[in-house]
Amino acid sequence: MKKKLALFCLFGFFTFPLCSESKLQIRLHPDDSKIIPSSEVFYSRVLPGLKGKKTLLVTNPSGIGINPNRIKSEFSKQGVILSQLIGLEHGFFGLEEEFNKSPVTLDSTFDLPIYHIYKLSTSDLLKVVQESDAIVFDVQGMGMRCYTYLTVLKRLMDASAGRKIRFVVLDHISPSMHLGGQGDFVEKAYQNFAGEFPSPLFTGLTLGEAALFYNAEYLKKKVDLEVVPVGEYKRGTLMENAGIPWNTPSPNLPNLDSARNYFSLVFLEGVNVSVGRGTQAPFVYFGAPWMDQPEKFAEELNKSSNKEYYFTPVYFKPTFGPHTGKICKGLRMNLVNPNYDPLKLTYNLIATMKRIYSKDFAWTKWSKIYSIDYLWGNPKLRSAIDNAESFENFAKTYKEKEAKYNSRAKLYWLY
Repeated sequence: MKKKLALFCLFGFFTFPLCSESKLQIRLHPDDSKIIPSSEVFYSRVLPGLKGKKTLLVTNPSGIGINPNRIKSEFSKQGVILSQLIGLEHGFFGLEEEFNKSPVTLDSTFDLPIYHIYKLSTSDLLKVVQESDAIVFDVQGMGMRCYTYLTVLKRLMDASAGRKIRFVVLDHISPSMHLGGQGDFVEKAYQNFAGEFPSPLFTGLTLGEAALFYNAEYLKKKVDLEVVPVGEYKRGTLMENAGIPWNTPSPNLPNLDSARNYFSLVFLEGVNVSVGRGTQAPFVYFGAPWMDQPEKFAEELNKSSNKEYYFTPVYFKPTFGPHTGKICKGLRMNLVNPNYDPLKLTYNLIATMKRIYSKDFAWTKWSKIYSIDYLWGNPKLRSAIDNAESFENFAKTYKEKEAKYNSRAKLYWLY
């Protein structure tokens, strides 16, 4: 009897803490969240006001596009005429890896024309917009100039300015808004579809706030704009802690880890490596067939990480993008602190890669311009790395512009 009692006490001693640990959460369940999604406010309060209006819809599964049947039923019930669709970079369902090659196709879900905005000239887009009484824009943004949905927003606002078109933006919390405005601005010669909005690389704003900022600062409020905010959100709260689920905006950002890694790893699309597109871990893996001894590369990067992230060796074979079908040696980025400095990591990562793999490393070009110059907005990042400047010296080239921008952008905060 004493032996059984001793075993019970021992078992109980070791299992009790495990039971308490089972209550730990890595994120707040949406059912326990006080957050009110903008989509719910849109359907209940905003959509009825669009009755009888020919409406152009811009969405994908990160917005109301996740439920096409609800769009059909709610628009029909409220007498709203869904007339046209705008196709984003990854298609209506967010599944396409490449841009559609045609300016307009027929969408099978709604049996409506879907215009692929990146294939439309300014005059063609204007014609499309003029056929509408209202525009509904609802996608998850990244709060980054190089993420093309921001360019889509800008171009549609440009086409709507001064016209009797109601422009409704359903807002989403950006995973990078806590960073504020960071980085340099785009110089005119480097404007492109992945770099057109007049902000630093990181906007520090949600898409809704960016729309308010652009309308007031650049369009003299000539757009009849309404932003539907996310209810009960407090600025600075992590999405996990607020109970906000991540709705995939594009095929290569399947979760928040990849989204946060994207802040820095997107710049690797300016060099001759794979960023894991076409693998199970896009913007988590990166590498190339020539990246020998990745463990030494990882060790070098980890020294300056301040334990905010760390890198581990990995092997992968991408099915899309650079080095398709080839075995790549490289690294996996493991994020520890979501408040890490992505620009400092970007700079040190590429500078270290260039130094260690000097014979194989190369900047890539798109047409006649270096891809990284398009991403950064000018040649200064590439030039500083080529000249082996410290990140601290390089950052001085844009800090004053950052400060001026942030003082203006703060006026348009909704949270």
